[in-house]
Amino acid sequence: MIVPRLSALLTIGLFLSRGHSAPTHSVNLTARATTSIPRGVIIEHCTVPGVVALTFDDGPFIYTSHVLDLLDEYGAKATFFINGENWSRGINDFSTPWPGILRRMDRSGHQIGSHTWAHADLSPADSATREYQITELEKALFHVLGKAPTYLRPPYASCSDDCLSETERLGLHVVNFDVDSKDYLHNQAGDTGALENFNRALDERRWGDSFLVLSHDSLQYTTEFLVPHMLEEIQQRGYRAVTVGECLGDPAENWYWSA
Repeated sequence: MIVPRLSALLTIGLFLSRGHSAPTHSVNLTARATTSIPRGVIIEHCTVPGVVALTFDDGPFIYTSHVLDLLDEYGAKATFFINGENWSRGINDFSTPWPGILRRMDRSGHQIGSHTWAHADLSPADSATREYQITELEKALFHVLGKAPTYLRPPYASCSDDCLSETERLGLHVVNFDVDSKDYLHNQAGDTGALENFNRALDERRWGDSFLVLSHDSLQYTTEFLVPHMLEEIQQRGYRAVTVGECLGDPAENWYWSA
């Protein structure tokens, strides 16, 4: 296995080999080297009791700002697993709203994770494709935020053994979920299926006293109905809405590698 420091240097070299500029700052690799959160496995459960880690895939999108407004209203934190080639324009394209939304997420204390550059299925992909999907997003986030995430949600929740070896080599924690709201199946007015899925999971408490929840800030009815419902339920049931890093007991300085 390639050690994290060498892995990061190889990543920067990959940027240069493609004719891209590497980050102009010196890279601090402490987060990749010292965190106790496992790599090379799929994380599906929180380890801190009494919390709900809301996660949002496939953004940022036109509904994301409303999600951020709701999180502010409830004093809640969440994790956004973002795509880089987002809705036909890259997240580092400053003619779009995406860089501003990403910076707001970061300023507000939410966690930003990787969902790859273009939502590629990492299981059947070859090594070069996996590395491109991961490092291209990192490069874009360095441009916007000056840092890149150490947490990754694989598209389609799909990461084979080869994929896990690759992500471990690149110093990434792979995170899925234990509560799937299935909001992508219930994205229409009057359909309460996603709300019921969320409530049922919390009622059954089959994973204990904490939950790691999948939803999508790219879906209109998720942002308009499911998100406020989840935040209200979390508050009424006495849980705290936190980031994935916090639900795993991982300090915020470990969520990124940066200058």
